[in-house]
Amino acid sequence: MGLPFPIDLYDSISNEICRVGARMWRQGFCAGSDGNISARLDDDLIVITPSGVSKGDMRPDTMCVIRVDDGEHIHGPSPSSERAVHLAVYRERHDVEAVIHSHAPKSTAWACTGLPLPDAVHPEAELLLGRIPVVPYVTPGTGLLAEATAKALTPCTAAMLLGSHGTVTLGDSLEGALARLEMLEAYCRLVIELRVLGQTRRLTDAEMTDLLKVKRDMWGLPDDRY
Repeated sequence: MGLPFPIDLYDSISNEICRVGARMWRQGFCAGSDGNISARLDDDLIVITPSGVSKGDMRPDTMCVIRVDDGEHIHGPSPSSERAVHLAVYRERHDVEAVIHSHAPKSTAWACTGLPLPDAVHPEAELLLGRIPVVPYVTPGTGLLAEATAKALTPCTAAMLLGSHGTVTLGDSLEGALARLEMLEAYCRLVIELRVLGQTRRLTDAEMTDLLKVKRDMWGLPDDRY
């Protein structure tokens, strides 16, 4: 009996997940078997990384397939322990094609403070990320974390911090979700360095209004602060 999905598409997505995972590992965004990556295979199935494997040492033929609506394991070894978080995002946001969870150092350090990330500081972060919710801490690997993530998610959310845990970034592709992770890590590093300097110039309301117009009119990206 054949697999219930197109094998060529599965192979293509699996290879891309491995490429993205290797980039994450090289940049120090995941230690050991930290982190997980997924992408839609079709409306009802996602491809997701297996549990307990370094993101720098993955093989395409070990990627897992699970069903979005009920989490049924369709193919591959045991899927990531944080699969419930990925599924919660896909159920809430039908526009999302890829999800990345990481423990990138600067972003995770900020997530461990429990503080909201300041906005109106850096225009590129505003354009690519927008408002970044901080999900209150709950035990990782549980349904409670997935519930808290879904509750914090909005139609405009592109990136999230998981309190005392790590990051979640969303994209219309794996490359897009990775770009947001890289921007989130860079932005958290910038905010931390500004705290050392002791002074931050915030964009004015007029400057933010102009920037959000660019985001809407030139980039076509949603933002609930328009």
